[in-house]
Amino acid sequence: MGAEEKGLRRLTREGCDFLVRIPMAGTVGCLNVSVAAGICLFEVQRQRIASSS
Repeated sequence: MGAEEKGLRRLTREGCDFLVRIPMAGTVGCLNVSVAAGICLFEVQRQRIASSS
C-alpha cells in the first residue's frame, strides 16, 4: 500500500494484482498506510457480511 500524490510508478502498478482507490470527501489530503489498510479491511468485511445475508 502506498504512493500518495504522484501515484505508483509504472512498473510497480504493472506488478499489482489490482489497484484500489479510497474516495475522499472534504479537505483530507492523504491517509497514512495503517488508516488506509483499516478502511480497506473494514470494507471487505462489510461486503462479506452483506453477501452472506
